[in-house]
Amino acid sequence: MENVKIFDGIKDGELEKMLSCFDAKHKKFASGNNLPTRRYGEPRLGVILSGEADLVRYDYDGYRNILEHLSQGDVFGEIFMQIEGADELAIVCETKCDVLYMDYKNVIKRCENACEFHSTLVDNILKIMAAKVQKLRTHLEVLSQRTLRTKLLTYFNMTAKQAGSNSFTLPFSLADLADYLYVDRSAMLREMKNLREENLISSRGKHITLT
Repeated sequence: MENVKIFDGIKDGELEKMLSCFDAKHKKFASGNNLPTRRYGEPRLGVILSGEADLVRYDYDGYRNILEHLSQGDVFGEIFMQIEGADELAIVCETKCDVLYMDYKNVIKRCENACEFHSTLVDNILKIMAAKVQKLRTHLEVLSQRTLRTKLLTYFNMTAKQAGSNSFTLPFSLADLADYLYVDRSAMLREMKNLREENLISSRGKHITLT
């Protein structure tokens, strides 16, 4: 699926006008901070300008599960988080993050000036939502595998296909990979060792090669 960014098709001059029209705010967050999705009770739409963050959910035992990894150009907000038990969700900075915020009501309301960039922005948001649904399907395909071994191999093969190469770098740490796969980290590392010994993969840190 096409990798659409929220400001695609919007010229620099139009972007400056749009950010003023939408009362956009630029915020900086330290690693480990939670990214807020509301202001004064109103939902906000956030754009990662730089840095990395994870959409995480905590289960009843306090274990962290990663639902989505976010990096430069990715979008987050309550409109993308309509999951039962949403109070358990959080967006956590994995590195320092620069974020651009726009109030959701300013994005969806009909622009009095009928600005062309407004229609382009809404069209981009709809495409991003479709892409997020596809990413969720991919995640569910990985989680539906019955064994830790097949979870790893399915995820590695999908990531290699996306990268267009048998060698690729994971988008997050091995600890976060365990949270993404909903598995115990120690058990995952043991299984990765087995895969290396069987010459199915080679790995060095976050870099993986399917052999």
